[in-house]
Amino acid sequence: MKKKLAVKAISSVLAGTMVLSLGGCGSSGSSSTATTQSAAAETTAAEAEADDAAATEEAKAPEGSIELAYNLTTDDYAVFQQIIADFTEETDIQVTVNNLGSDYESAMKTKMASNDLPDMWVTHGWSLIRYSEYMMDISDQPWVEKIDSGLKDVITNDDGELFILPITQAVASIMYNKDVVDAAGVEIADIRTWDDFNDACQKIADSGKTPIEMVLTDAYDSYTLEGLWPTEYTNDGVADAEANRESLKDGSWDWTQHTEAFDLIQTWYENGWINDDYVSGKRDQVLQALANGDGAFTLFSTENIPQIRILNKDANIGILPYPSVAEDAPSYFGTGEGNFSCFGIWKDTEYADECKQLLAYLAQPEIASQIVMIDGGIPALTDTEVESGTDAAYTADAFKEAQTQFDGDLFYDNFFDREYLPSGMWSVMTDSVDTFLADGDPASAKEEAVGIVADNYNDLMGN
Repeated sequence: MKKKLAVKAISSVLAGTMVLSLGGCGSSGSSSTATTQSAAAETTAAEAEADDAAATEEAKAPEGSIELAYNLTTDDYAVFQQIIADFTEETDIQVTVNNLGSDYESAMKTKMASNDLPDMWVTHGWSLIRYSEYMMDISDQPWVEKIDSGLKDVITNDDGELFILPITQAVASIMYNKDVVDAAGVEIADIRTWDDFNDACQKIADSGKTPIEMVLTDAYDSYTLEGLWPTEYTNDGVADAEANRESLKDGSWDWTQHTEAFDLIQTWYENGWINDDYVSGKRDQVLQALANGDGAFTLFSTENIPQIRILNKDANIGILPYPSVAEDAPSYFGTGEGNFSCFGIWKDTEYADECKQLLAYLAQPEIASQIVMIDGGIPALTDTEVESGTDAAYTADAFKEAQTQFDGDLFYDNFFDREYLPSGMWSVMTDSVDTFLADGDPASAKEEAVGIVADNYNDLMGN
């Protein structure tokens, strides 16, 4: 038995206002409450200096202690600290938490390059594509059977190996205001194709509401392509989907010949279905529009729902999977690991048994439910129950409702940028949509916008 030691937590600097970006591999921080975001952004100079000094102490965990790399930069980090402290109290297993915060992605890349990794770390969406060669296969653990089936396939490789305990899942989808949609006479369950979606947008516009709320900031531009591209090219039921997947991964894909997603966005723009302030607006304005019932749809991730309901507790919000391009193709949910809640073990750790004990502890329903509240995602373990009446429970219930509405007509896949694009393309997606829409002339800007994607893809693929 190891000597009992209070958990040691090392925090990095909390820098700037945080932008939520589940699809992007290097999301800095999110929270289930807007107040914690504001608190984190208001770190004083003195606090920053203290955090900076602490960050320089990172080093390695003391002998006999599990080192866990974590990445949350909000006040909710204290909840996770307490969870780890309780684990130490219960098991006598020491844990050192290195909270790398907004520098998490770059720090982990450096650690991989030197093969000097912590015993455990948060994979923030990249357990298969980026981290799997460094991680231990834990597919034999008892909690694996509790992983939501839609997510399990996404995080398991072709050899049946699984490298993480996923406590939450991130879901890319379309959020909608039920009251606005109902008032316009739109039946959500009838929206199966993009043509159906466009018909719904016209009905909503005719009712005097804004069909699509978006902005060219705060990851909205990237999430637009994140949702459209797989429905056009890689989902089951799409013509030549298998060939497209292979072409995207081997570098032979020619983006200049595939403008369908931009064409669809152009249709939305030219029909006046996008909010007027999309260039100057911010994420909060999109959330406020859905909260107030001024707008109908927004393409992002389900992490928006708790934020919308902070703005209006009576907001009636639902989740719509991305429609397909064809009648015989299924609707789509982009699913993946939650940013602050999915933990794996280094294959070369000296403390494999202790690390597995920690995973088993975190997987317990009463512990997992606390982490769900921190992360703001949807529970990934089927026995996790979040407190009724909370925003986390509301989001989980809305997701289950959508799964029921579209039962038998759903395809789940990893986030498109994680699965099919080289690491680093998230910001490129942002730049391309900005270029496409910022000047109010998407027809003229399309070639340049597509060129931005093509040039960066070819550079990263070594073409």
